[in-house]
Amino acid sequence: MALKYSVVAKKNPSDKDAPFKYYPQPISSGESGFKSLAKKIQKNTGQNYADVIGVLAALEDLLPEEIKDGMIIRLGDIGSFYPGYKTTASDTPEEVSARNIEQVKIKFRPDKDFLEQVNLGLEFEKVETANSRDEDEEVPAETDS
Repeated sequence: MALKYSVVAKKNPSDKDAPFKYYPQPISSGESGFKSLAKKIQKNTGQNYADVIGVLAALEDLLPEEIKDGMIIRLGDIGSFYPGYKTTASDTPEEVSARNIEQVKIKFRPDKDFLEQVNLGLEFEKVETANSRDEDEEVPAETDS
């Protein structure tokens, strides 16, 4: 199965007079939920479905607590979850305090081998979507922070 994408037009936020540029944007093929994953894990491992659900539920409960403790959570060869902050700036180092932290974000860094596995033999399919953006909409180019 191919990964699907649509085409979106985006303006350069630092140059409003520049022409639109066109980018591929991923289109989801659906979701794979908790129970669906548990059934697939059960089938692939031979483990009891209830045991798999129990382990996944325990992981779901444990992750927020580990993040609150400032831990980096390494999930084997999948990758790592770690805390990041949405912050505001201060003019001097002395003015910086916990008040500068607006929100905790959860970041994910995939393991190199996992990422290579995902990218191995990929195929892509261009699709038209009803909600594709056109040039009348000004959409800033996305930045990864």
